[in-house]
Amino acid sequence: MNNNVPEISAPLRAWTEKISGERVRIIDRVFEMLTHVGPYDALDAATRLDLRESIAFSAELWFKTLLTGVEPTANDLSAFQEFGRRRIYQGVPLQSLLRAFRLGSRELWCACIEDVRNHDGLQQELLFKISPYLMQYFDEMAQLISQAYMEEQYKQARWRESLQHQLHSMVFNFPDDIEGFTKTTAALGLDATVPRIALAIDIEGIDVESVGFDSEIDRVVATIARRMRFSVDDVFECWHRDLLMLWVPCRRGDLMGMSDRDVALRVGAVIEVLPEIRAIGVGLMGEGASGWAMSATESGRALSFGRGRQGEGKVRMYSDIIVEESVRGTKNALRYLVSLIEQLANEPELLTTLEMYFAQLQRRKSTASELGIHPNTLNYRLDRIESILGASLDDAGWVSKLDVALKLRASSR
Repeated sequence: MNNNVPEISAPLRAWTEKISGERVRIIDRVFEMLTHVGPYDALDAATRLDLRESIAFSAELWFKTLLTGVEPTANDLSAFQEFGRRRIYQGVPLQSLLRAFRLGSRELWCACIEDVRNHDGLQQELLFKISPYLMQYFDEMAQLISQAYMEEQYKQARWRESLQHQLHSMVFNFPDDIEGFTKTTAALGLDATVPRIALAIDIEGIDVESVGFDSEIDRVVATIARRMRFSVDDVFECWHRDLLMLWVPCRRGDLMGMSDRDVALRVGAVIEVLPEIRAIGVGLMGEGASGWAMSATESGRALSFGRGRQGEGKVRMYSDIIVEESVRGTKNALRYLVSLIEQLANEPELLTTLEMYFAQLQRRKSTASELGIHPNTLNYRLDRIESILGASLDDAGWVSKLDVALKLRASSR
């Protein structure tokens, strides 16, 4: 700040000393006015006390400056800026902070000039000598507090970004670090005990190198959260292997099947408003770092191998391929089912017929119609399949095995 405090006359000094000694009245006036202005009207008791202390400090600093003729010291300004930094963690936006500062300085000035309405000499000195300096003084103080606010906001953003990266790395690389996971989620305001489902989202036209990448991801995440009826603060996202990964919370106590069905319905609403999304893979509910990691793996598998449902085939549920995925994890079971298909591979029309037969829920008349063949031809082909495999298409066990085998074949194409 520039050291250009105006020198005041003896009568104004005496008046200023008197007003300074009675400044509690002015502090109460400013505090009363601000606590009726949003968002200050909704502050908790501790934050309201901190607000009053900041008003008292600002008033004291103003009167001291006027009486001593010396600008606030570096320590004074540092203490003043600390109030601005705290407003971030109290949920006060910068715009509201600066508006409150302007309103507070105006109330301070009004309270001062009201007491000199019958003193022409003091009025003239306040109007022409003090008021220009007061406007400059509070403008500079507003700049200082906004600078402190933005610097703290930047630090907070960097700190949060670092924590998000740490949690991302923990989930995908160190899922057994339970203590680290719990501490990191808590620092981000997330409840580590809440089960979550991972979404793997393939977005068209995203350039990770562009300057607008972060803001574009924020827009997509905010839209998804809103359409799925979650708070943005309740979801966790990261960019992983060219996909947007998003973990959404489930209701405590819900069974896995219930959560799967609930999220499937919610995700369907997302596709309607975000056409740039190619597809979304949905994992199963998981708890803790290992649960998040498993759900993420499942969502990726669903995205790659899943069969579309809703939203023109863009929503792919891991639960829809869970049987095939279980088979893939067992080598002998996989080899056996693949061998069934291989036995029919020399007669491609048999595979086509079997696929349509299952697609038509084993209704022979509609199957023949869809294939454009005579019912007798269909019967011949089905008999031929049973003969080659030694199977019975009336047996539920054989139907289940062949259905899974065909789905495995379809996902491997």
